[in-house]
Amino acid sequence: MTTSSKSDEPHWLLARKGINLLLNNNHAEAEALFLKYPDSLTMFAGYSFATFMDALMSFEDDKLNKALRTLNELERRCSNRNGWLKTFSHRVFGTENSQSVIDQLEGQTIQADSQVCIAILTFLQEDLSGYFKGGWALRKAWKVYQKTYKELIKLHRERIGELQLPEPAPTPSSPTVPGEQPSPEMLNGYSPSFHKPSLSHSQSQTFAKNADSRRNQSKRPSTLSLKKSTSINHPLSTEQDSGPFRLGAFTISAFAKPLNQLFEGKRSPVDDLQIDDDTIVRLLRAVSFGYGLFQLGISLLPPTLVKLVSFFGFSASRDNGVACLTYARLGADMRAPLASLSLLWYHTIVRPFYAIDGTNIQTGVDISSEVLRESREEFASSSLFLFFRGRVCRLNSDITEALKCFKRANERATQREIKILAMHEVGWCHLIRLDYRNAEEVFLYLRCASRWSRGFYAYLAVICLGASDDHDRYGHFDQLKSCILGSRGAQLDVFLRRRLACCPRDAQSARKLKGVYWKLLVFEMLYLWNAMASCGARGIDQILEDCNSVEGPEDEPMKGLTNFVRGMCFCIGKSEEEAAACFRKCLDERKHEEMSAEDAHISAFAQFELGYLLVQKERTKDEGKSLLQQVSRYSNYDFEARLTVRIHSTLRYL
Repeated sequence: MTTSSKSDEPHWLLARKGINLLLNNNHAEAEALFLKYPDSLTMFAGYSFATFMDALMSFEDDKLNKALRTLNELERRCSNRNGWLKTFSHRVFGTENSQSVIDQLEGQTIQADSQVCIAILTFLQEDLSGYFKGGWALRKAWKVYQKTYKELIKLHRERIGELQLPEPAPTPSSPTVPGEQPSPEMLNGYSPSFHKPSLSHSQSQTFAKNADSRRNQSKRPSTLSLKKSTSINHPLSTEQDSGPFRLGAFTISAFAKPLNQLFEGKRSPVDDLQIDDDTIVRLLRAVSFGYGLFQLGISLLPPTLVKLVSFFGFSASRDNGVACLTYARLGADMRAPLASLSLLWYHTIVRPFYAIDGTNIQTGVDISSEVLRESREEFASSSLFLFFRGRVCRLNSDITEALKCFKRANERATQREIKILAMHEVGWCHLIRLDYRNAEEVFLYLRCASRWSRGFYAYLAVICLGASDDHDRYGHFDQLKSCILGSRGAQLDVFLRRRLACCPRDAQSARKLKGVYWKLLVFEMLYLWNAMASCGARGIDQILEDCNSVEGPEDEPMKGLTNFVRGMCFCIGKSEEEAAACFRKCLDERKHEEMSAEDAHISAFAQFELGYLLVQKERTKDEGKSLLQQVSRYSNYDFEARLTVRIHSTLRYL
């Protein structure tokens, strides 16, 4: 069903309106619109995505459970509509028509989207069974994405023309029977990248306009006759598994062969199917959203996990993911604004946090600015788009304008979680300015308001309190320290417990420490969250001045931290020789420390940064490469997975 009895508008267009309402801070109106059409799969999918986004932002158990229930119901509806038995009956008994094929393609895309969302929520359970369930859900989604994307790319080329999008990735075969061994391709990690270059944002738009123009000017009828297919495994069918569907000792593939022979030579109803060009483009852009986001997410995993997930049949390319999302954001359905948000998330949050471009945090700013500019009219009142505008300003070191954007986002937001997200950025802007007093006030507020990371905000408040060197307010210290102790077992909590070891026992002991002791912990946070480059030249000079005031080991919370911070300041200032000298001093200071020490991240990151500097020059390239390869000597340190991704990416391009 693509149109509603209550409205002449197609459901995919109504769903787009619902998502627009949601992103423009009208959550209640969006939910009411989605629920107005309870029998529509497309509208129920929009409602499911809304509950999923709400759950991720709030992290509340009841919202997480509601989202999981809704998505499971959506997946069930898709399975009932796209089951192999129904597809088989269409093929054999000739009941298939153009609309049924369109509905099936839409249903397959929705099904894959729902499985990805289910996998994410399942992973959040943080238990072993959750990881396997999530991995299996992702595997099912990947197979459906591959099948649907491949078919729509083929249709587009036959009717409209070539499109500079990634080729469907070769999927490694994966075992379907216990005892089968994974193929060598499954253990190689990343798949080969696609053969055609990925499109930039502007190139995607230009190509899309040219394609639309060619389509409108064409004298051929705007229909497409699908080629005959006698195979039971036609790309339009929905498989839940890459392997053959097993019925006792028989398989569907074995059963299909004689059936194909039986009907061979007879005209298939598929020959008469006609799909207009606009629908092909709409469906291709729809599937490109999930297909691209899936690849982008998998490509950010550390190599060890990539080898693990390849066991489930995944392959991923970061460039492919970005190219697909760039194409998807030009679409007309509900995924287009979500694709824009995904690109903004990648360019303004993921790239700088993972330090994909090193200290050059402005690499994705131009693309993000263009996306924001084109979305301004449609999402003029959206607190989320205003939030990302603030992120762009922050990456450009325009902290004053960033603060204005984040404060306006906080004022406009109707959801509590977006307000907290905006205030989080306000606190970090103050931290980037080295304005410890205002940063502390914001983090103290977030410690009370946040439900998921109170220990994290308590730690930030503690180091800002110490850095401000105001002994009269140290009464907060004991209370904040107890909040950090309340942290449990997640990765961030391990980080906090290790930092707690750097904190003095009580407020009286804290007063004996110099302000620079706490400032070094602030600088460490700025580095680990890749925010130091946003400090600007003035802020970097202040950090160097503070580092020069360190008089002895008692002023350092961790051995070698001062020289490491100084090295990063010189890196940001493009003084490579001074930076390399500081990193060497840091490693020399720490040469007798254990490879798995609590603060081993100082050694690991210093060695990486030194190696990264050296590989940029031909005469020191070999030494730099050796240093990068030897970082694996360190283990069990903070942000190990993130650093491993950076090392892997660097070595691949040498």
